[in-house]
Amino acid sequence: MIAHKILVIAYHILKTGQPYNELGAEYLEKRKPISTEELMIRRLQKQGFVVTKPDNASA
Repeated sequence: MIAHKILVIAYHILKTGQPYNELGAEYLEKRKPISTEELMIRRLQKQGFVVTKPDNASA
């Protein structure tokens, strides 16, 4: 998986001639914003937990 990403980066660098530009740690958060709460709920659900929010929860 990592080797594939490195190859894709190298391909684009060679194709465009532009140097590699690190997008930063917050790039994905800005690109597809998701709350920390929603992220944690999804992780728990993937592990098989049933997660319910109280009726008065704000999301």
